[in-house]
Amino acid sequence: MLILAGCADVPQPFDLDHPRVMAVRIDPPSIAFGESARVDVLITDPTALPHVADPATVTISAPGGMTFERDAQGWRVIAAAMVDVIVPIAVTVETSGGVLVAEKSIAIGAPAANPAAPVITLDGEVRELTIASGRDALLAVTPSDPLLSYRWFSSVGDLTGYTRAEASLEPLRGTIGTIVVVVRDQAGGTAWTIAPAEVLP
Repeated sequence: MLILAGCADVPQPFDLDHPRVMAVRIDPPSIAFGESARVDVLITDPTALPHVADPATVTISAPGGMTFERDAQGWRVIAAAMVDVIVPIAVTVETSGGVLVAEKSIAIGAPAANPAAPVITLDGEVRELTIASGRDALLAVTPSDPLLSYRWFSSVGDLTGYTRAEASLEPLRGTIGTIVVVVRDQAGGTAWTIAPAEVLP
């Protein structure tokens, strides 16, 4: 679950021109006692394309049973509890548009993996996202999986069906920007793809 702060006046949930935490990925999403996992925070704000937040801008906290370290590669969470448990963690990110807050859970117990990064198709084909203007375009993830949830974002037009494996894009003529899709599984695994996109004049 993500809880956003500092994101007032967001007109559409798929927009990329307002500060937001788009996803928090813990890799791997479930770890055994004594193991560690990397924490990545995918954000966007008005001054930058969607990107993984600089670890120096991120603060992480959690109840007992977890410890956190920051190294050259970023934040790592270390399981200090010896029992199977789901531990919520709080993530705070400083951005040019304000402070963003998100919540994420990590499982301590049997190891698990994140889903594969999604592959985006445009009108049924895997190709560069060069989009014709004047008609809606179909964005999809291939292969789709009914056990995954989906969330699309766009800076090149409005999206319909942005929480499904297939989304319809009403392209904004002559724009250059980004399409992002985030996928999540039922065990807390998360993956994403950030793709450059261009709408022809």
